[in-house]
Amino acid sequence: MDIYYAIFSPDDDGWSVRFPDAPSVNTCGETVEESLAMAVDALSAIMVLGRKGREYEAPRPYVEIRKEAKQGELIFPVLPSEKAMDEYRPKKRINVMVPVDLLERVNEYVKTQEGLDRSRFICGAVERVLG
Repeated sequence: MDIYYAIFSPDDDGWSVRFPDAPSVNTCGETVEESLAMAVDALSAIMVLGRKGREYEAPRPYVEIRKEAKQGELIFPVLPSEKAMDEYRPKKRINVMVPVDLLERVNEYVKTQEGLDRSRFICGAVERVLG
């Protein structure tokens, strides 16, 4: 997955974030940490949803981005998050017939796994089979 460099600019409300190689992706936060989390989320969204007519380029190296930063601005590498990208992927509800005993086994398993529900479990199993 590509790493994009983001420029963080201090402002009155915290930090604004822009991606020189993806001009349509902008975000902000009250702290650098919050701004970085928002930048990961925004970049993840554009990678899944597409640019919808907005241009973005292949990411350039740090030394190229550094030339565009002004004094007082920070530059951080930003990598899209698989977890965030999963949240942005379009979903469709379907009806599936599952034997009751198998569904009970699935329910018991997902209870022991933090952040996992039946839908995520079944999607993960399908992805493993389809490889």
